[in-house]
Amino acid sequence: MFRHLVHFYDGAYPAEEACDFIEAGLRVGDTCIVMLTQANRQGIDPVLEARRLFSKPPAGQYLVMDTHEALTGLMVGGRLDKERAAESLGTLLNPATHGSSAQVRLVGDPAPTLLASGNEDDALALEALVGRLCAVHSALVFCAYSKQDLHVHGNPNSLSMLCAAHSEAAIHVQRRALASNSGHKESSSRRAPGSTG
Repeated sequence: MFRHLVHFYDGAYPAEEACDFIEAGLRVGDTCIVMLTQANRQGIDPVLEARRLFSKPPAGQYLVMDTHEALTGLMVGGRLDKERAAESLGTLLNPATHGSSAQVRLVGDPAPTLLASGNEDDALALEALVGRLCAVHSALVFCAYSKQDLHVHGNPNSLSMLCAAHSEAAIHVQRRALASNSGHKESSSRRAPGSTG
């Protein structure tokens, strides 16, 4: 069984949801890979530490990669090299690469990073590729897009196209609580149109 999840968020990266995804994998022995920009990684590290998930994970079960470094190996002349990306990410998502029969879980933001740089075409192409690789290797992948980036760099069809490229999608809605709660903000999510999961 594979899952290719996408979240759309306002404000800060959805660290709690990403950590829920990682924690679920660590508890069942999955290989968990975090491929994020430094800014987004700084958001999830304190949450993981607070949950005491860094105590003693088995060697190789939790791996950290930098998104910009990873993209350097996937791009040629500023554009996504699909063959290179398929080989590199296919190897990463293959349990055999990690000497395990357990599933591989990836929390990543390479495609959202491409979108944020104005490269929507390659972001969509990368999501489509990752979706196919998830199915081949029964992998589980979590990614998240800033709604501000979609507004600035996307087009009217971006949301529906991204939802269609994933097996599950959620839109996080920031809403102000009642005055009795001193203006505290709460977060909720709903299934996005186009989700098939």
